[in-house]
Amino acid sequence: MKIFYFLIFIASISFSQNQIKHSDIIGEWEIKIKVKQLLKEEIKELDMFEKMAAELASGFAEDILNSADMYIEFKRNDIAVLTFDFLDYQEAEEIKWKLIDDEILIDDSLNKKINLGSENNVWVLENGMIYLKEKNKILNKSIFLRRTP
Repeated sequence: MKIFYFLIFIASISFSQNQIKHSDIIGEWEIKIKVKQLLKEEIKELDMFEKMAAELASGFAEDILNSADMYIEFKRNDIAVLTFDFLDYQEAEEIKWKLIDDEILIDDSLNKKINLGSENNVWVLENGMIYLKEKNKILNKSIFLRRTP
């Protein structure tokens, strides 16, 4: 019977090590968006002229996103601050977040200026990065958060 309890104890330790804790999330994370990779998936069914327009717009969007600094600072008490800094324009907005079953729910519904996850605000920590989880349960590797040093 002692062996059984010992095995249960070891199993519970190994499963608990895989769970995400608030301390794994707390801190500043840079928002990264791979525009061309996102666009590649979205334009598959467009005609030639629509693809050309989308490609042109993606180059412009990519230039803007590459020169903008976007961060989320996760704080205690399930509060986060989203900061957008582009040239002389800077804005910081407070949003809420929660850790639910190893998934991060970022709730920007209180702030109508922000739509961080396009109504899908579930994010997952994997290999030191936080990825947007699509409604089809697949991680979107084109939109991610990377911890700042």
